[in-house]
Amino acid sequence: MGEKTTGRWRKAFVNSTVLTLLQVLTIILRFVNQTFFIQILGKEFLGLNGLFTNLLTYLSFAELGVGTSIVFSLYKPIYDRNYKKISALMNFIKRAYTGIGLVILVLGVGLIPLFPYIIKNYGDIEHIPIYFLLYLSNSVVSYFFTYKRSILIADQKEYKSSMNTFKYTLLQTVLQIVVLYFFKAYSLYLIVATICTLISNLSISALVNREYPYLKENTKLRLSRFDIRQIRSNIIGMVGSRIGSIVVRSTDNLLLSAFMGLAIVGIYSNYLLIVTSVSTILSKLVSSVTASIGNLIAEKDATKSLFIYKTHFYINLVMTTITAACLLVALNPFVHAWAGKNYVLTSSTVIVIVLNYFIDQLRQSSIVFVSAYGLFVPNGKKSVIEALVNFILSLTLLTVFHLGIKGVLIGTILTNLLVNSWFEPLIIFKKGFAIKGKFKTFYLKTYFGNLFLMGILIAVLAWLVFWIDTYLNWPALAIAIINVVLIAVFMLAIIIGIYHRQENFVYIKSIVLKRLLKQSGARRF
Repeated sequence: MGEKTTGRWRKAFVNSTVLTLLQVLTIILRFVNQTFFIQILGKEFLGLNGLFTNLLTYLSFAELGVGTSIVFSLYKPIYDRNYKKISALMNFIKRAYTGIGLVILVLGVGLIPLFPYIIKNYGDIEHIPIYFLLYLSNSVVSYFFTYKRSILIADQKEYKSSMNTFKYTLLQTVLQIVVLYFFKAYSLYLIVATICTLISNLSISALVNREYPYLKENTKLRLSRFDIRQIRSNIIGMVGSRIGSIVVRSTDNLLLSAFMGLAIVGIYSNYLLIVTSVSTILSKLVSSVTASIGNLIAEKDATKSLFIYKTHFYINLVMTTITAACLLVALNPFVHAWAGKNYVLTSSTVIVIVLNYFIDQLRQSSIVFVSAYGLFVPNGKKSVIEALVNFILSLTLLTVFHLGIKGVLIGTILTNLLVNSWFEPLIIFKKGFAIKGKFKTFYLKTYFGNLFLMGILIAVLAWLVFWIDTYLNWPALAIAIINVVLIAVFMLAIIIGIYHRQENFVYIKSIVLKRLLKQSGARRF
């Protein structure tokens, strides 16, 4: 293994480990924060906060994938140590993000007259426009100075950016809890968030200036017309991807707010926090190697890239299966213990929530390789269709069939299965690996075969755990913990039995054993 390859995967391991740890700690802070929020402000304000989050996600469409396109464009100059090209790219993204922040401010203010139409029982909470402007200010401020995080991500040092974010998230959480406890004021809660975001961005800017001093020396450099055309092409492709991502992931609360009210959004927000937290941890794990994969792709070895793609898929499959099983058996007892029985959803709704998580999370390997190969244009065209299909299905199931939260999520599940599950790997095989002939085998056998097998396994083991629960007269939190332990142990044992001879798992095991032996040897001497 070459020196560059060793360094690449060492950085990927550091990134993955640190990002996951920080994400876990950040999630703990979010739960503490939301616990105080629920107890002091209640489900209506919780629903309002969730709606604001979705609206700002829609406004983030103005970003147009500029950040992702620039990170992709930075891989090669960083690999080649082309400091002038790096500086020119960073100067470009600085100007772009400043403009984006101003556009989001204007678009956000333009949304305010629509609030009576998208919030059922709009008059139940006073000063909603003021609250939204405060929430909006946090989003706008986040675009200033944050562009410098791009070079850390592309240089496989995202953990430094995340450490900075965590430090100020901790400060923000403490201050927001103090504000809630003593003043019970949502407005002050939002002001604290804006101040902490601004300080965090100023801090990361100073850090990048220290680590990459040549950026300050080359502030006048500009990209060539060819480079701008290439970035523009990627951005055009990302427009479709942004539309698909926003509509698929951020329509739920908007539809629920308009047709069912803020209280329902508040109840669903607790489940969304838990599921999103788990999803974010897994996504950090699987996406933290994107830069390393980008470096691997630069070697132009399609066979090796395909093998790593399948290995990545199996790692993601195992993590997704185990976490989905844990969520299925623990969500309701945990929410009961944490927020109270008034915040608990029906078992059938929980099944749909977990199924949506399972199907969506299985896409992550394809998403990582689409980004690493820079396949933004073909994926963007698909995403426009994805957005239309998802919106029509979710709206129909919600309003015509009156399925509530289940209808909105079933629309997303069907969209992922009918559109995303086959198209994303197809463009990777066709335009990335350039071996389209192997796609059919991967899709039918590797993807769908394992999806079906793991789905059956989750259902059977969940039924077994729920049967055991009928004999336990324990508190809800204890039930949640024992359920997670039982199903995780059962699931892991069965998965090892099924896959232990599969070539990608043998490869993973060899890598893990080498690392353990290396660490053991280091400790010995």
